[in-house]
Amino acid sequence: MLSHLTVSNFTLVDRLEIEFSQGMTVVSGETGAGKSIMLDALGLTLGDRSDLGTIGPYGEKSEILACFDLSDNEAAIAWLEKRSLSQDQPECLLRRVLGKDGRSRGYINGIPSTVNDMKALGELLIDIHSQHEHQSLLKKDTHRRLLDEFGGVAHSADKVDALFREFQAQQEKLTSLINSNTKQACP
Repeated sequence: MLSHLTVSNFTLVDRLEIEFSQGMTVVSGETGAGKSIMLDALGLTLGDRSDLGTIGPYGEKSEILACFDLSDNEAAIAWLEKRSLSQDQPECLLRRVLGKDGRSRGYINGIPSTVNDMKALGELLIDIHSQHEHQSLLKKDTHRRLLDEFGGVAHSADKVDALFREFQAQQEKLTSLINSNTKQACP
């Protein structure tokens, strides 16, 4: 769950801080109220591509920090632990810094990270539904993950997935050895 968002020097915004409470959040308002700016900034912490045009006039860089409460998100906790990016607390901090020099840096829990990692983690953290945007509810992997989580078998499903991948790797090795042996046996 997104618990806090801080945006500095992003497009027209000098500084913005928002605290979110438990449950679903709906952002609404008049055209031009800044909803899209806030969502675009959040998107950068979730691995969206950056653009020099988004850096505001208030400094040499834009900085966006999103804090997520992971108390109820076992998949994100496991993802972080697998990559040695977890903390002792049930929170995750995503930070993105865009410089006027064209450089973009991303951080997960203070550790420099790739945009691809931020995107992969972002898919486990939040689902933004807006007009004409792709929604994760249309993905088969999301259906499977939700069903596994609902049934309380997500951990077991991860183990089965790992075993299946190992089985496939061993099967490929066996096929390769059989083909190699067949080539050597035939004159």
